[in-house]
Amino acid sequence: MTNNTPSKKTAMRTHTCGELTAANAGQTVTLCGWNDSKRNHGGVLFINLRDLYGITQVVAAPDSPVFKTAEEAKSEYVLRVTGTVRPRPGTNANKNMPTGEIELEAAEITVLNTSQPLPFDLGAHAGVNEDTRLKYRYLDLRRPQVAKNLVLRGRIANVVRTYLNRLDFNEIETPMLTKSTPEGARDFVVPSRNNPGTFYALPQSPQVFKQILMISGMDRYFQLARAMRDEDLRADRQPEHTQIDLEMSYVDEHDVARVVEGLMGEIFASIGETVTAPFPEMEFSDVMLRYGSDKPDLRYALEIKDCSSVFKTSGFKVFSEALAGGGAVRGLKGAGGAAFSRGDMDKLTELVKKAGAKGLVWLRYKDGKWESPTLKFITDAEQAALKDLFEMAEGDALFLAADKPAVIAPALGALRSELVARLKPAQIKKWAFLWVRHFPLLEKDAESGNWTFTHNPFTAPLPEDIPKLDTDPGAVLSAQYDLVLNGVELGSGSVRNHSRAMQEKIFGLMGYNAEQIQRRFGMIVNALDYGAPPHGGIGMGFDRLIGIICGTDSIRDVIAFPKTTSGACLMTDAPSTLDEKQLKELHLKIIE
Repeated sequence: MTNNTPSKKTAMRTHTCGELTAANAGQTVTLCGWNDSKRNHGGVLFINLRDLYGITQVVAAPDSPVFKTAEEAKSEYVLRVTGTVRPRPGTNANKNMPTGEIELEAAEITVLNTSQPLPFDLGAHAGVNEDTRLKYRYLDLRRPQVAKNLVLRGRIANVVRTYLNRLDFNEIETPMLTKSTPEGARDFVVPSRNNPGTFYALPQSPQVFKQILMISGMDRYFQLARAMRDEDLRADRQPEHTQIDLEMSYVDEHDVARVVEGLMGEIFASIGETVTAPFPEMEFSDVMLRYGSDKPDLRYALEIKDCSSVFKTSGFKVFSEALAGGGAVRGLKGAGGAAFSRGDMDKLTELVKKAGAKGLVWLRYKDGKWESPTLKFITDAEQAALKDLFEMAEGDALFLAADKPAVIAPALGALRSELVARLKPAQIKKWAFLWVRHFPLLEKDAESGNWTFTHNPFTAPLPEDIPKLDTDPGAVLSAQYDLVLNGVELGSGSVRNHSRAMQEKIFGLMGYNAEQIQRRFGMIVNALDYGAPPHGGIGMGFDRLIGIICGTDSIRDVIAFPKTTSGACLMTDAPSTLDEKQLKELHLKIIE
């Protein structure tokens, strides 16, 4: 039977530049690729021919008919080379290259295309400005370290699809042109030419549609969904990004977790790594107490501790007044932090002030005793209790803050992140997953003073907290869960409201009247009237996941054509203006 399986062999090449080995010695082959670099050793030319798959060394001797062509080939010329594979002589083999045992003795070289001088060096350590890289992204993507990120991204996407298909999830596309609904960020809007004065919104997520699919009876849905959010950008945000989006009927939060944990297990197995399930989980209140962040990096053991009991009779006003006002005193140990200078301590104090705290009390444990500008306010008994509670060792530093718990938590959380960066403690694990559960359902909006959602408006309250909706809405906890990996919020999801009455009650607490609910959320609340099953799901940042796996500082390095932090595409010059004809067709006028 003829094998019709497609290979990378084409009409123009027999092999790629990354697959020839000593087993191919003596064969006549044809390769295609770019002139990555060229060297002249004693009159013999060596060209490193590069494609997506690797590099093969091509040799052109001075007496070869191809020598002149090889000599004239410049950087990034596209070449087709036919020749004989031979072992590299003597000690010239390069064990660090997959093709390092062989070279290709060129018998024919064809220049398929020439190249202008490059705007930047494609070498691994070229140090080129990122704006230049993004302007010439088509060149940047030729760099092996960038290309391999995109290749890995595609392979992991296939792992996701294979795994979820095996669990009977249905891959369904949801609309890109939809209606604006509040989901936590500003919408990108698109004017409708056929309906003057009206606008589509690009989806911040497929949230409403995936709930509609559950109401439609699809039972299990997923897609690698594009999401658009007009928000301030940073290293782990882009105006358009991809998420692994899924929703399931008749589930609780742990059913969703089991699916996600199995997915992560298969993704990491595909790159030769092992992650252990079930993942640890913590209540939101507990994680804020212990780490000062709802996305703590648990690769490190630094943990905030409450030391209010140590100072219950303290004469130090900073502590006593905070405790008398219902606040707390909490501390964080920095192993090795005694080496910090006074200037370092001042910078750390400013850090926690920017995060909302009034200040920072610091102590160093050196030569078997405490050192601190505030030591005179801390009794011997309190010093001894601190040493035992925080298990202080020689050379450690201790940082204390006193205030309301809601103030202390993020301040010490910011300090924890800074201590990790400065002290570089040993990692206790490589891949630190964590489920953070049961966030507050509602919080006060700073501008309006009304209740608003903490994650999205469709999240269900915990059943036992439903009575508090009438008496103390701020104390209601939700069936909301976040998945954290190495200090990054990788995913966010919840069990949803599946009754119209409950959904409208929550909208009412947020200040919406019946007419506003119908106008803004009519599609989902109307659908809930028709036998909506209990359902829940999650959306996980695909770009963030690939970035973590690749070890990049920015998700721009794992997206083919990313935007800058100002939302611009330097390669296409987007966003751009429209001409008068286009504006007229859309019934728009630009007002300066």
